[in-house]
Amino acid sequence: MNYNEVGFRHLESGNYELAAQAFNDAIEEQPNDPTGYVNLGTLLQSMDDADRALRFYDKALTIDPAFASAHYAKGALYFSADLLVEAEESLRLALLHGLDDADLHFMLGLTYQKLGDPVRGIPRLKQATELNGVDVEIAFQYGLALAQNEQIEEAAEIFEQVLLLEETHTDARYNYAIALAFLGQQEACYTELETVLAYQPNHTMAQDAKAKMDALLN
Repeated sequence: MNYNEVGFRHLESGNYELAAQAFNDAIEEQPNDPTGYVNLGTLLQSMDDADRALRFYDKALTIDPAFASAHYAKGALYFSADLLVEAEESLRLALLHGLDDADLHFMLGLTYQKLGDPVRGIPRLKQATELNGVDVEIAFQYGLALAQNEQIEEAAEIFEQVLLLEETHTDARYNYAIALAFLGQQEACYTELETVLAYQPNHTMAQDAKAKMDALLN
């Protein structure tokens, strides 16, 4: 029996007690396999027991210092606690030890952005979009990072892609409108702001931007 698989089935069904028992069984059966420790840590983290979760991640890394999933889980814990320097170190180690998926690149990219390091943040977010081209939030955050780095034309292209994925994403449409304004496309900007407000009448930033354009036009 694969106790880790059993544990995840219980976890998906919301039965945390049985999930914990299964992960404990996995550890007892294979105490030198770091997988069970990471899974139990993930369960504890989902139950807001970050301190105990961290101890299980560290135990997994004691067994195998190159276990990428443990580095990733530890980085995710630090990220959620806004401990960005620690998050960056753990997530970077996960990448160095072979983990290469969209979630890792996305979280590492956001970490760099929050640390004020777009030079390293933007490539990670770009890689995340390439690995998962249908995730709206990944694409949106990549577009924001480009805009914040004054790469306006590239940002506008990404916001367009977001809107192809989710037409009603009002924050993406608002940022697309602002990018169009910076690119000198005032009429298109105004049209997009009207569309934002059609979808979300209480979008305050779109309201303010449209009011300013109305004042200029009048």
